Parts: sequence; structure tokens; C-alpha cells
Amino acid sequence: MEQLQQNTDRRIPRTRQIIYDTFISLISEKGFTQISIKDITNQANISRSTFYAHYQDKYDLLDKIIQEKLSELGKLLTESKSNFMKDQSDLEEPDPYFVTFFEHLAINKNFYHTMFTKMDSSVFHTKMFKTIRESFFNRISSMEMEHKPIVALDIFLDYSSSSIMGITKIWMENNMIYSPPFMALQLTRLSIMGVYKTMGKMNSNK
Repeated sequence: MEQLQQNTDRRIPRTRQIIYDTFISLISEKGFTQISIKDITNQANISRSTFYAHYQDKYDLLDKIIQEKLSELGKLLTESKSNFMKDQSDLEEPDPYFVTFFEHLAINKNFYHTMFTKMDSSVFHTKMFKTIRESFFNRISSMEMEHKPIVALDIFLDYSSSSIMGITKIWMENNMIYSPPFMALQLTRLSIMGVYKTMGKMNSNK
């Protein structure tokens, strides 16, 4: 009986992974609105009863997949805390936060590329924006501030999160034309120098 339970427990994550891989592939191929449960079960080679044992419908499947990936991202970003922002002055060393962020996206390229290029923005983008914004807030909250910030916190969080979302969307749409380490370093430099100083440095080299 115990052995049977162990085998059943091992089959559950395998089945969910098959459904997940099939679902992402179908969204990329057909678009979410065109997918039926029959499409998923046929391509995954599972029965309808097996699908419904795990998910209520395709909307429930989508919600759970997004929640799982963004929860993983949020946890990784929280764990990437360091004294980087306090001590950093080297423009050649990427912030661990950005390294973690872009490496996670690269490892899960199929998921994020599909979400950014095949899904309605209101379905996924809002949730990812919230994940990034919360990670910035948690990072700031863990720091010992020597001076009162000169920018309102909500504006800073919205600006930073929107910037990362925007550049990530373009990066994904261009099939990750730059490597994760390169992206991490570029965002680190922009974060340290700011937009105006970056523009000034570019002009001074002309």
C-alpha cells in the first residue's frame, strides 16, 4: 500500500508537468482563446478525467501556472538580497537582483516568451508587475535608509517596475537577443547612474 502511494505521489508532478508543457506549447501555437480541453488531453495523451483531477478548466490551469512561476520568481528575488546597493560603485559588477531576474526568465524562456507575446496583457502583465513591485518594496524595506528618499515611494516603485516590465517585454519579443548577464549589467548601470547621467556619459564619449 505504501509503495502504491509513493508511485501515485510521483505520478502527480509528472502528469502536471506534461499538462503544463502541452498547454504552453498550444498557447504558442494557437493562442489561448482557441485552445480546448480536448486539444490539451489529445496532445498530452491523457484522459479528460485526468485533466479534471488536477484543474477545473483551462482558466484554472492558466492561473495556477502563472501563480507558480511568479511565486518562484518572487521568492528568488527576495533571496537575492545583498548589500549591493549600499556598497556598489563598480559599473562592471551586475546587481545580484538583476542577475537572478534575467537568469530565471532565461531558464523559463518558453513560459515567459509565450506570456509576453501570446497572452492578453491584462492576464499576465499585471500580475508580473505586482510581483516585481513587491520585490522592490521588500528590498527597500530591508535596507537601513541613511536619508529620507527624495522621490515618493509609490512613484519610485511604479517607475522601477514599469521600466523592468517594458525592457523585459522587448527582450522576450526579440528572442532574448542579449544574454542574461549582459541584461543584468545594463540595468545595473542604469540603476546606479540614472537616465540623465547615462545620457551625459554617452555624449561625453562622442
